[in-house]
Amino acid sequence: MLNSFLFERITIIGLGLIGSSIARAAREYKLAETIVACDPNEVSLAFARKQGFIDTATQNAAAAVADSDLVIIATPPSTLHSVALEIAPRLKPGAIVMDTCSVKQFAIDSILPCLPKNVDFLPAHPIAGSEQSGVSAGRANLFDKKRIIVTPDDPSQKSHVLQQITTFWQAMGARLEGMPPHLHDMIYAYVSHLPQVLAFVATRPLMAQSSLFDNDQTLQKFTRLSGSDVTLWVDICLTNRAYIVTALDRYMDVIIHIIRELKGAPEGNADLANDTLIKTVLFPRVAASCLVSTVMEAEKKAGFSFARYAGNGFADFTYPATHPPEEDIENISNHYSGMMDVLARYVEELTVVREALVSEDAAQVRESLTQP
Repeated sequence: MLNSFLFERITIIGLGLIGSSIARAAREYKLAETIVACDPNEVSLAFARKQGFIDTATQNAAAAVADSDLVIIATPPSTLHSVALEIAPRLKPGAIVMDTCSVKQFAIDSILPCLPKNVDFLPAHPIAGSEQSGVSAGRANLFDKKRIIVTPDDPSQKSHVLQQITTFWQAMGARLEGMPPHLHDMIYAYVSHLPQVLAFVATRPLMAQSSLFDNDQTLQKFTRLSGSDVTLWVDICLTNRAYIVTALDRYMDVIIHIIRELKGAPEGNADLANDTLIKTVLFPRVAASCLVSTVMEAEKKAGFSFARYAGNGFADFTYPATHPPEEDIENISNHYSGMMDVLARYVEELTVVREALVSEDAAQVRESLTQP
């Protein structure tokens, strides 16, 4: 019997922000006749059932994928391999498996070897994140006008799969773009993963001035990413640590260069001590400007612009750098001692993050990204 649905049955494993948004969109835009959801959290499953954007709920991933035409794995990076192992024996021949992980080479290495040869795997990354998380944060229009990066291992053999998946995402208002996984991971280390790390760490000096945030759009944007799920970001940072460490090293080099310039301030310069101005205006300006400089240098080396791949997170963290610089530059010079202290502590904390990533110490990464 013919129907108007793109897929008869889809399964979404993981009902966080991305997974629940896909389920909502699939329901609203009638992309699947039956929507199955799998999540270890019974409360999340019950919420999704009550809201009506899934038909079947289960905590058993293998049972969830049976007879599904499309299986979407929207779980944290560290779970991808175990999920793939669990679902592999029950996958329908000809099914499409797609993940939503923001580190593509890791996702491919974790999932592809586990899958039977008679299914198709398409790695994907929706550029539609948020500092919010959980099933209740999802929304059907999350992907509207957003980019979906796909990194197929062999595009020439998956034209039919690409067509179906393109139609699937386009129905949600998104647009697809393909690239090699290693290129994806390098770009997003600079325009997504590094800004997230910086937001976690850069927010610390501002906590004492948190009462000023309510009416300050610049501070709200600059610190927005610090409200993200630390557990998820520890996972992401560890799985893309090589590219992130490279980007972080260059960023710290730029900050250290500014510290050296401040140390060389001419004698007789004013050395004011407005701590609030330093931490809530001047420090965000420097932290944001240094990220812009770091990405521009990476773009020059790569030979193309990264700007089109950046999401709202990059735009928000760098927002302080979009204001006219003249007054801030003068104030930085006039507060050089206080600026040196704040920037030196910032570098120290970023160095702790770097060392934790290099040693693959998840507990230390978590501690270094968590607000005191």
